[in-house]
Amino acid sequence: MFKRLVAASILSLTAIGLPVAASETFTQYKAQSEAKGKKNRPALLKIADGLLADETLSPTQLTYVLHRSALHLVRENRFEQAQKRLAQLKLHLERFPDNNLLGKYHWVSGDLSLLLGDNNSAEYHFSHAVTLFSQTQDTRMLSHAHRLLANVLSAKRDYFQAVSHVYQAKDTALKINHAQLFDAALSTEARIYSDFKQFDKALDVLNQKLQFQNDQPQVSPAHLSSTYFNLAKIYRSLSDHEAALSAFQKAYELDAQLEDKNYMGISLLNIAKQHLKLEDTTAAQAAVEQALALFIEVKNSQNIGQAQAVLGQVKLANQQFNEAISLLQTGLEKISYDKNRQLNERYRSYLGVAMSHVQPVKAIALLSPMLDTAGTQNTFRILTSLSRAHKRLGNFEQALSYQEQALNHKQTQNEQDITARLEAKKLNSELGLKNLEVSELQAGLEEQQQDTKTRTVVLASAIIVLTNFLLLFYLYHLKRRRVMEKETELLNQSLNLKQQLLADVSHELRTPLTVLKLNIEALEYNLTEDPKATYQVLQRRLDMLNTLIADIYELAQADTNNLRLEFETMQARSLFDELLIAIGPIIEVPDLEISYENRLPDSLLVECDISRLNQVFNNLARNSIHYTDRPGKIEINVFQQQQTIVCTFEDSAPGVSSVALSKLFERLYRCDKSRSRDLGGSGLGLSICEKVIELHHGAIEAKHSSLGGVLIKFTLPIKIAHN
Repeated sequence: MFKRLVAASILSLTAIGLPVAASETFTQYKAQSEAKGKKNRPALLKIADGLLADETLSPTQLTYVLHRSALHLVRENRFEQAQKRLAQLKLHLERFPDNNLLGKYHWVSGDLSLLLGDNNSAEYHFSHAVTLFSQTQDTRMLSHAHRLLANVLSAKRDYFQAVSHVYQAKDTALKINHAQLFDAALSTEARIYSDFKQFDKALDVLNQKLQFQNDQPQVSPAHLSSTYFNLAKIYRSLSDHEAALSAFQKAYELDAQLEDKNYMGISLLNIAKQHLKLEDTTAAQAAVEQALALFIEVKNSQNIGQAQAVLGQVKLANQQFNEAISLLQTGLEKISYDKNRQLNERYRSYLGVAMSHVQPVKAIALLSPMLDTAGTQNTFRILTSLSRAHKRLGNFEQALSYQEQALNHKQTQNEQDITARLEAKKLNSELGLKNLEVSELQAGLEEQQQDTKTRTVVLASAIIVLTNFLLLFYLYHLKRRRVMEKETELLNQSLNLKQQLLADVSHELRTPLTVLKLNIEALEYNLTEDPKATYQVLQRRLDMLNTLIADIYELAQADTNNLRLEFETMQARSLFDELLIAIGPIIEVPDLEISYENRLPDSLLVECDISRLNQVFNNLARNSIHYTDRPGKIEINVFQQQQTIVCTFEDSAPGVSSVALSKLFERLYRCDKSRSRDLGGSGLGLSICEKVIELHHGAIEAKHSSLGGVLIKFTLPIKIAHN
């Protein structure tokens, strides 16, 4: 190599000061390397190898080939070869100095160090690149160097310097009106704010970037897709999953325009994860299956594995634990731990979650070794899964220990997030003060030469600071005003609901009272032909009033947390049999077929208030009987599902609309108000059922019945017997 360099030097010297003519191959190589768009880097590297063996290249041409080929090797992840090529470039530049190309040497070396995870080396190289590009006034490369240095400093948690360099990257890009560089600097700025948990500032920057892109005469769908994708990640960090879903969908639509099936699949996977957060497993599964088909089409093995793992998460959410285990294991076989440790660790932790439900011993064996190396995001999931696995094995002391560790970890993480945000805000203030100090120092140094100009700069700085202060003050009060308006809106909604409830209650009381008044007057003036029948009507109306008032009282107690339950531990199977016997007189109705099936094992225990559960059974039975056409059918089923007891009341036609179904538990809501009143319903029975079941730590819901009517389903937690 040294001999060839000497020969090249001699050739350049003997050319009477004229550079050696570039070969046609070099000219083609240079044109292809600098062409915009996607490059065939493997082909360019083959050409570079041939050129490096060509001893007729001039030192300048040789420098160019060494630099470009080193860059292409880095982009192709051929890191060892890239290091050797950079060493050749450094040696060559020592013999033929060129500060601009030396800056590019440091720039490529920094990029390589960043990919290898050596942040200290990356900071060293990018810092030198900034210095050299400043000297050579290569503004474009200077913006690149500032931006990449900001990335490294953010990774090293040096927030002050990271923000300082990203500001310089933006300013430098604006000086030369370079839209792509400014766009890239905005992306880095948003990433830095996100790293330091300042998600509001990250959102502001990304929205600024989106506006900037839309203002450009031509914008690449790929750049827009990237912006929406980053916006979605910020919304995801803020747990605003609706907004995250919308942004990921926009990114997918843009990827579809480009027909980039790999990125389309990645966007679909993220869409599926947001559907999971929103508990829409059907939509999540559809998105994952679509992504999987795309990855299979492009033969991307790792992404196929990731899609299979996410599909496993969907099965996990549906409590299909064995299917979840199978899919997660299949996916993990394609996600290499060495190449993508973070992704592999994430899905191994989900595999542990699934195993903790049905294979607790395997879950413990899988998850326990991971605690020492797990990242922050996975640790909480691992600890809670270990707690669940030990609990299922009866190791309650160990289960409690892991549960406490999980809670402590969560608390520590929350405290660290708060500390990071506070530290970033503090550094923001320091950054402003530092900028002011720099301005004052520069003004002092220039005072001797341009006293008038210095005063102008100081005054301008003061105006900027004052303007920023006033702007911040205005934004603070604007935000506070919006919060107060929101609180007022919520308060008004609450008052409106209370007023509506009072109006409805008044209406419900007025109707039976009017009937009572008319019948009493009929008795008083001997206007009735059958006094006995009239007294029976009066008795029924009084019973209705008594029921309505009692129901209102119970709901009021529940709303004020004064509804007390007397819990006792019962054998679950016999309890539900007794509840059915208790409602026997109610369900013995002509032309109604009643079926009851209790599939609970004798060993199950439940902690409950028997009288309140009897009230729930009464209300649900009356509800089904009153609203089922004759002849008709009512089915009552009780069975175990995981760690809960499930009871369903299901009746035949008529059914209700989907809109009415969603309102059945609202107070005083009736699909047919006049009919309900005739049947003695208060419109509060299902609301009371909901409150009672919630106080039992259960859940209740209404669905369309396969019999043609309505299905009411409630669940109660199983009491775990302690040895």
